[in-house]
Amino acid sequence: MAYLHAILILTCLLTHLAVTQPNNAAPAIHLPLTRRGNRFSRRETANLTYLADILQAVEAKYASSYREVDGNRLVRRWRLKDNDDENDPHLIDVAGHPNRWYTHLKVGEPPQDLEVELDMLSPDFYTVVTTSERGSAYNASGSRSHGPSDDSVHAICHNPSDEFHFTSNDITSPIRLNFPICRPSKASRQTLTNSGTFLGFSPPSEFLSKLSSPSLLDQLVNQGILKHKIWSVALLDTETGILSLGGTIAREVEETKIRVETELKHFGESIATAEWVTAQVEEQMKSAMPMASAWDEHFKWTDVQGAAGWWTALMLGVWINGSKVLKNQPILLDVNVPLILAPPVAVQRFYASIGGTKRLAAPYDAFHAFPCLNRVNIAFEIAGWNFPAMAGDGTASDALYGPAGGRFSLGKLGDGSGYCVGSVVESRMAGPEWRASGLRDFWVLGEPFFRGLGVVFDTEKGRVGVRNY
Repeated sequence: MAYLHAILILTCLLTHLAVTQPNNAAPAIHLPLTRRGNRFSRRETANLTYLADILQAVEAKYASSYREVDGNRLVRRWRLKDNDDENDPHLIDVAGHPNRWYTHLKVGEPPQDLEVELDMLSPDFYTVVTTSERGSAYNASGSRSHGPSDDSVHAICHNPSDEFHFTSNDITSPIRLNFPICRPSKASRQTLTNSGTFLGFSPPSEFLSKLSSPSLLDQLVNQGILKHKIWSVALLDTETGILSLGGTIAREVEETKIRVETELKHFGESIATAEWVTAQVEEQMKSAMPMASAWDEHFKWTDVQGAAGWWTALMLGVWINGSKVLKNQPILLDVNVPLILAPPVAVQRFYASIGGTKRLAAPYDAFHAFPCLNRVNIAFEIAGWNFPAMAGDGTASDALYGPAGGRFSLGKLGDGSGYCVGSVVESRMAGPEWRASGLRDFWVLGEPFFRGLGVVFDTEKGRVGVRNY
């Protein structure tokens, strides 16, 4: 219960993260994350047709890449189609879709509040301006600080600059950054799509970058705003989270948990003044997270493996109810996927280890059902450490609005059935469309994996760190 209280309080701490940051800590920028479309799984019966459509769309986006040997290494590239032109739909028609996570950035003078979508499959940072009135559009003519430029970074993109306003005690004035603007041809259908801004966070890759402009992290580090070329994600619940640039919120999470546990333990005692509680927290933090310790000592690390370009690594094992049922599974991390995908053989072994499960009939045979009252303890072993996944009922909001069956559930199979649909589903990426992508044997660890964990991505050292939050 104290843990749940800590997570709830974390939401309130978002605006104070910079203030509470230790003086000797590396500077970091913390931004709010929001899920477009609100929570994915609800109290209602699962809509299997909708879930199947989501699965198909997720798999389709991975089919647009392929692996290729470049010199002495394996790299990932985007697949080009015969009818592709400069109005690349993968560059343009990707804004404003549901089931994606986005943050807000204030750009220009006066500041414009832009919705900025996370993209873990591309390193590019840019904004798209279409002729439609949909989406979150950047108005260059409405910004007095806009710095025009004719430099081309793509056939339909030029590379101006503008001032960005970040809330941090380390950043006291606006920062001028390159901010590529892409405008599709007015004769193309892409000009009718949503306007929007994209923040690419894939590992640096000249093969996946569609623009010849620097990423946001590169610009912030090169200007000395950030020290470390890292970024991290912490999903607080099904609809909100925190995106950190140049750092993590590990210390703030630990401090909040200790504070809540101390206040609950001594609730009603006369000694438990605000000053006394703060002193207790500071004393416990000295042993939990010594100030002299390096920031990366508090995470378990695994190296990025496989074709260069995406956040792929090796998961050492999958544990169910204390037993290791799978080992050495390649993984791809993508927070914008609302499911967890796995190869058919792995999924069948996974559900065979859970009592009472059954595979659904075609055309929904990629999904499995489990008894809603069967609380399963699932853990993913990464870097030699077991991290609980989809465990328990979650937050109070989950209990009120979430599906039966807890966080592992996508919803009831049917009223009165007693069964819930599991969030680990079979992928079909063994087909010919995906053969070149090399994802046949991969797990895709999507949004359900990220909840309750702090996941940090180190672009300089090519590694991923995980920690329980």
